[in-house]
Amino acid sequence: MPGSGKRVKTGMRKIIAVFIILALLVSTNILPAQEVLSLEALIKEAQEKNPEILSAKKRWEASRHRIPQMKSLDNPTVGLNFEKIPRGTFQLNNTMPEDRMLSITQMFPFFGKLPLRGKIALAESQMFSAEYKQKELEVIASVKNAYYDLFMNYKEKELNEQSLELLKSITRAAEAKYAVGEVSQDELFKLNLEIARMNNTILNLGEERRFKETRLNALLNREPEAQLGIPDLSEKVSFQPDLKSLYQAVLVSQPELIIFSYAIEKNRYAKSLAQKSFFPDTMAGVVQRGITSGMFGPWDLMLSFSVPFWFWTKQRYEVKEAIANLEEAEAAYQAMKNKAFSEAKDLAVKVEIAQNKIELSRTNLIPILESSISSSLTAFSSGKGDFMLLLDNQRMLIELKMEYYKALVEYNMNVAELERTVGMDLKVETKVVVR
Repeated sequence: MPGSGKRVKTGMRKIIAVFIILALLVSTNILPAQEVLSLEALIKEAQEKNPEILSAKKRWEASRHRIPQMKSLDNPTVGLNFEKIPRGTFQLNNTMPEDRMLSITQMFPFFGKLPLRGKIALAESQMFSAEYKQKELEVIASVKNAYYDLFMNYKEKELNEQSLELLKSITRAAEAKYAVGEVSQDELFKLNLEIARMNNTILNLGEERRFKETRLNALLNREPEAQLGIPDLSEKVSFQPDLKSLYQAVLVSQPELIIFSYAIEKNRYAKSLAQKSFFPDTMAGVVQRGITSGMFGPWDLMLSFSVPFWFWTKQRYEVKEAIANLEEAEAAYQAMKNKAFSEAKDLAVKVEIAQNKIELSRTNLIPILESSISSSLTAFSSGKGDFMLLLDNQRMLIELKMEYYKALVEYNMNVAELERTVGMDLKVETKVVVR
């Protein structure tokens, strides 16, 4: 009958449409249930266990113990003297009691030198403290980037698996149409070739995940093959970078800038100390005679001064060296400030660009394409659509979602780098809509 063929074709299209709809529904929940990997917990673990952070912390702690050492006097010198020993003998008991002496001498630096040395050591310790903070920020940024990179790997694999499920459903539908002569063998071959390519992509993404997990485990000082959960970026946030606030944060919190500021302070103290080298240090000593006679005998007092006699070749150039070091530190601070301001603005712009990409995909492009696919499915089930057009639209949707997640990862990575640049946590949350 003439109408029976048409009814068969319409029924076939409905069956194919059901295949495709089921594929779309199943593919949205491909990943098995696994433990969520918390970024905050990873950051805390890295702060406690990362070897680079611990090493920087111990350097800082060691430098703190140097401060009281530099503020202290040098060790006194204690001497035992025997004078007028008879020639040709080593009979110490043959010396006169008053020629047996106990001496104590102590060097006293010129007034103000010891406090200046202590201030220099304190400035150095503060520099080590800033280096510790800098290393902590660097490791935290690395942990965040590794986390976001792992998240992207999961999303790429998930989206490719969705695409694969759709391809398999369309291939089954194409095989059914091939049986009634509506699809050529060449078209069927292309579909199977695409399935093979997609399987290989998914396999490679799985191998890449192992490396990405190993990199994250290394930052946490874990075993290389330690198991990790699934990264999650479901925090809802909005972030509007304010350049004025960012510049102020750089001046107050940026560790590298703080290091240079303490370098300036250190060299100022070093300049003052060099200027005091023109003044003499004092050596004081006390000598007690008759130490073996059972009673104290007469005593001697010794007082001597260091004379900066070679000031034209030593102390004068020591001051010049200190002045040059101070000027170098001031120039380095200015250069670092300019660099930090430039990086902060560059990253703030990148954050805004990534936000725009995310918002465009989430509120415009993805909904439009999803609506188009829904219309194509409706048309296909009524016998008016083309399954190859439907396949192209679904591919485009998956590629668009891929770009969306890439923009999301790019956004988070730029924010992490911005936090490292300004030297503080910006308390940023990222709004993620998982489709």
